[in-house]
Amino acid sequence: MLVLLSDGVVALSGETGEELWSYRDRGQEFSAEVTGNDEYVALYNWEEKEAVVLEKSTGQVIHTHDIDLGEIDYTHVFGSDSMVPALRGVTRNSWVVRWEDSVSSYDLSTGESLWSVSNVPNCSDVGQVDDLIVQKDVVVAATTCFEHPEDKDTVALTPGHEFTSELVGLSPDTGEEIWRVEHSVGEMPHESLERTISSRPGGLVHIDFNYRSLGNSLLDIESREATHLDTLSLIWTSSDGSQVGLWDTETGEYLIQDRSGANERTLEPETKAEGVRVGLEGGMLHLNEWTEDASAAEGFARFEGFDGSTTFTWDKNEGLSVHEALSVPGAVAVSYTADGDPGVMGLR
Repeated sequence: MLVLLSDGVVALSGETGEELWSYRDRGQEFSAEVTGNDEYVALYNWEEKEAVVLEKSTGQVIHTHDIDLGEIDYTHVFGSDSMVPALRGVTRNSWVVRWEDSVSSYDLSTGESLWSVSNVPNCSDVGQVDDLIVQKDVVVAATTCFEHPEDKDTVALTPGHEFTSELVGLSPDTGEEIWRVEHSVGEMPHESLERTISSRPGGLVHIDFNYRSLGNSLLDIESREATHLDTLSLIWTSSDGSQVGLWDTETGEYLIQDRSGANERTLEPETKAEGVRVGLEGGMLHLNEWTEDASAAEGFARFEGFDGSTTFTWDKNEGLSVHEALSVPGAVAVSYTADGDPGVMGLR
């Protein structure tokens, strides 16, 4: 389990909470992110213009690079730290980024271009690379194409305006196109332009359209097929990608399906629950975003399992806010604030 901090990163055991390793430089401020191939942690110090690549499993420093990443064209994401999403494109010694309709790879040691591919969307008119993930064997780019009349300022927000969404696989070594899959969902180009993609185990890619009405999709890289999940929301994936856990946004059911989409187990909710959800192999964990008295009998979290349920309570009569929760080896890690003090706890 990794805790990313403003001055570095700390790795904790999911089973005990014991610190396994850390890399911190107090007084410095880093942008930090786990890389898309899930092998490294990338840190960037804006003041020192230094990039540090750590091995995720051990905390060993693989490389330290003196480089001004701000001089490289990459797509800035609106927010407090635009560098964080871009750092997911770091590999052992290179950095893969998107810029408008292109994808490029740069040597972290020198900043020199290793390769660059323009017009990745392969459009005759307007095209954009919407998002990017870098895995060990492939770079996946989400792209959008649409026609833009010269006499109009924008048509991206026009319902019914035609567009094409694709997922393009590129070689991490050369940028050469390996495959291309069309998967167009939505009523206007803007809905495609806003989607994000993320890696899941076993060669799966999660496609989030960031609009509840559109839901999300899964791309199977091996079969090169994308499936729209309709009312189902992906919240768990087995370590090998052979099973997925899906929450039905209409019925509240939790479904475990195999890779072909066949149902293996179904869990009907005992009560309607809001807040943070964590899918697990044995059921679903529901956590309240805010609990006024976390020590009360109803608790701050409830696990509804295929074989039984459990309620979690706090040991003090105080308010508890849950910020984020995710499954890690040995536990569910929860980022929280209790009575004004932040912390991380593990639920098992």
